Amino acid sequence: MDAPRGRYAGLSADERRAQRRERLREVALDVIAEEGIGGLKVRALCTRAGLNDRYFYEAYSHTDRLLYELVEEQLAAVIATLMSVIATAPADTRVRLRAVVEAGVAAIADHPARRRLTIDMQATDDLRHRRTELVDLVANVMLDQGRELLGEEAVRGVHAALAARTVAHGGLEILTEWLRGELDIDRAQLIDFLVAMILTASEITTTVQREMATG
Repeated sequence: MDAPRGRYAGLSADERRAQRRERLREVALDVIAEEGIGGLKVRALCTRAGLNDRYFYEAYSHTDRLLYELVEEQLAAVIATLMSVIATAPADTRVRLRAVVEAGVAAIADHPARRRLTIDMQATDDLRHRRTELVDLVANVMLDQGRELLGEEAVRGVHAALAARTVAHGGLEILTEWLRGELDIDRAQLIDFLVAMILTASEITTTVQREMATG
């Protein structure tokens, strides 16, 4: 019996396009994990995926579009992991914070492509912009969690926001240096430091407010 018109091997044209697109995405993540974002070349990706070059341009206008899509997807997955931990962790500030930090480090360090994307996140203007957005998000989560856990005792205002951004920037940079192998510490030591650094955010804010009031 002849196959239904417009179908090949039981798949429609749209289904085949979606299948090729997913194959390119899978291969791209493997390449990023092994070579970094510099390895994202059309010919190399298509050869590895077993596809003709024209199928790449069927899905993406440029490798930068593919990269940006993957970055968005992987960041969304990490954020979803953190939100899940926040939703289920105990209300105790230190316990919840450690659970979130441990989950965040694992979500990045134990996923080869995310690990390399984090390292390469200042390689292009678009990635640097996305990194800044990530810092904004982390800082806002810190402020929200402080208000939820500490209530009226939580530090508020512009100095609290600046302290949260300072900690978020510093924490991400420390994590990146650790992923690059530039810090001679193990994962437990990294997590201990990040937890301690975040816990001191309110102390930073109090000190800054005092200094500015007397300056």
